Amino acid sequence: MKRLVCVVLLALAGSAVADDLGDANRLLAAKAYDQALPLYQRLAAAGNPEAQFRLGEMYWFGDGTAADLGKARSWFERAAAAGNGDAAASLASLRRRETHGADITYWTSTYQGEDLVSGQYACQRPVFPSVSRSKNEIADIDRAIATWRSCHNAVVDNINDALPPGKRIPAEVLDMMTPAEAAQAQRHLDGVYGKIIASAQEEAKAFDADRGRWMTSTQEYAELERVRTENVNAEMRRVQMAGQRMDTPIPKTPTGR
Repeated sequence: MKRLVCVVLLALAGSAVADDLGDANRLLAAKAYDQALPLYQRLAAAGNPEAQFRLGEMYWFGDGTAADLGKARSWFERAAAAGNGDAAASLASLRRRETHGADITYWTSTYQGEDLVSGQYACQRPVFPSVSRSKNEIADIDRAIATWRSCHNAVVDNINDALPPGKRIPAEVLDMMTPAEAAQAQRHLDGVYGKIIASAQEEAKAFDADRGRWMTSTQEYAELERVRTENVNAEMRRVQMAGQRMDTPIPKTPTGR
């Protein structure tokens, strides 16, 4: 009879644990961290692997408590030892931080958008003369314009491909980050991308302004040359016509009888 009573008590205890774990999970999903935390702490201390894993997550993410990677590691280790696969994966991510922590620093503070502005994306804006006076010079400038436009469009395409900021952070690096680090990376990348986009826009404006001035002065020069050429040609025709009149023999006056 005593054995039967013990079995009944164990069943009731197991049911209570399941109910508490379900309540804790619902509170966590609702982001009621201050209520979920003590439930997980009690269940984790009692040896529940899922509660240990969830508690480790809360310490990692700083949900309802100060972020503490040391405590997160400790609970992940206990849950993983009990066979919890999610805890084992999270523990592996924490361990990668020990050898790849510089990757987190790179994306949260060091990265300056090198992949967007260097190499093939380092466009050299054409140097426009004040005016072009020959067809060859105009052809050279036209080629430089086409080259710059092609490069600039490639830069724009590359920036658009990298949006939204953070898209190019490797998944394995994101997996190592705490939520606070991920938020810091997002703020940093927003600033970096904002500067690069503003710079590209200013560069395009400067290019358009320089090109506009060059085209205006070159067109004005070409028009002046056209008028001058027409005047020269007209003067040459006038001189030629005058010369032809001078070369015409003067007719003799007929003699009378």
